[in-house]
Amino acid sequence: MIDLRSDTTTVPTPAMLQEMLTSPVGDDAFGEDATTTALEEYAADLLGKEAAIFNPSGTMSNQIALRLHTRPGDEVILDQSYHFNVYESAPSADLAGVSLNPVSTADGILTPAHIATAIDVKSRDVRYAQPVLLTLENTINFRGGRVVPLGALQIVAEYARSLGLRIHLDGARLFNAVVASGTSAAEYGATTDTISVCFAKGLGAPFGSVLAGPRDLITKGRTYRKSYGGAMHQCGYLAGAALYALRHNIGRLAEDHVAARGIAEILAADPLLAVDPAEVDSNMVIVDLKPTGLTAEAAVSAARKRGVLLMPIGASKIRFVTHLGVSMTDASSAAVTFLHMLAEERLVGGRASQ
Repeated sequence: MIDLRSDTTTVPTPAMLQEMLTSPVGDDAFGEDATTTALEEYAADLLGKEAAIFNPSGTMSNQIALRLHTRPGDEVILDQSYHFNVYESAPSADLAGVSLNPVSTADGILTPAHIATAIDVKSRDVRYAQPVLLTLENTINFRGGRVVPLGALQIVAEYARSLGLRIHLDGARLFNAVVASGTSAAEYGATTDTISVCFAKGLGAPFGSVLAGPRDLITKGRTYRKSYGGAMHQCGYLAGAALYALRHNIGRLAEDHVAARGIAEILAADPLLAVDPAEVDSNMVIVDLKPTGLTAEAAVSAARKRGVLLMPIGASKIRFVTHLGVSMTDASSAAVTFLHMLAEERLVGGRASQ
């Protein structure tokens, strides 16, 4: 099987496993796990922040950030396509007690005009929810791995701060943006109050995320991590994998971007798919199958029978994601197989309708 469902399907390389086995550990609950401390310090420095906290998942990092920036009843402004809205609306309401105010954009990149609209669309009497936090995302998952340019972040961040809003960046795949744009992680980090990144996606670690920001906030964040059940003990074995990923696996993300564009170039041969390789910013290709007459579920099922694993992200859309462990040859083969599958399924459907 060629697995292009997600970059979360990566597995540790032998070198990463060796790093895990040899990482010194202690009890992180007492602040004595040397590898976890080293990871947090390294990540904070890389992101241009004072401190960082190692968490089990990106969702936990995001949810801790919500608790740090908001109080129950507050409002959070974001794009409707962001992970916070698609996957975290329920925990955001349950754990932080906040209300999400999603806005619609053409490409997921928020502007001052979008923020102004989100604020103006509701009554702002003191009896009602007050907007206090802007959440951003880079890269943008459901926009096909769209990279948000630094300039766009700086503009919207400056406007948000002029309104007194705090800012959190969900950077689950931030290093894909770093490699694609040539912008440093610290430059991206400077636009936000807090920032989260994940290790278990393109970076190839089996586990984990960090939340970085001002030291006082991150110290408080440890309390929320504990209350959410995220405090860990000898977690240095896992931190060792994350530290290895940061030191060795960032640069190679460029290979995934090239492979994704290669997939797009092959799929573009079918005019019904309307795939534009120039719009592939990082390691994802999203295909809308509506013009073909196939549903996403039907296409995914048919592709699986031919040895290609893909992920539906709606009734008619599917996602190809390149990652560590998928070679250029694999990526190209998967795209060609998918095109052949589409042709075969359309032929069968055409005969059935006669």
